[in-house]
Amino acid sequence: MKVQLLVSKWCPTCPQAEKIWTEAAHMVPMEFEILDVAERKGREVASRLRIRTVPAVVVDDVLKMVGAQPLADVLKLLGA
Repeated sequence: MKVQLLVSKWCPTCPQAEKIWTEAAHMVPMEFEILDVAERKGREVASRLRIRTVPAVVVDDVLKMVGAQPLADVLKLLGA
């Protein structure tokens, strides 16, 4: 499973989402990366999936979640 968290430096809730998803990545086997939408790779993913809001979670190239979610919801999404 490949999980990408799209964030931005100006986003007030992105640090919370980063913390929760990093914790989840230690609990559930996955390929995990954090992408800043201000950088090329992050822009490409956001553009391809028409993502307009961060934080946004992409699982296997499908937008699954927008906004910062509690760890329990993140684990449920991941099937843990």
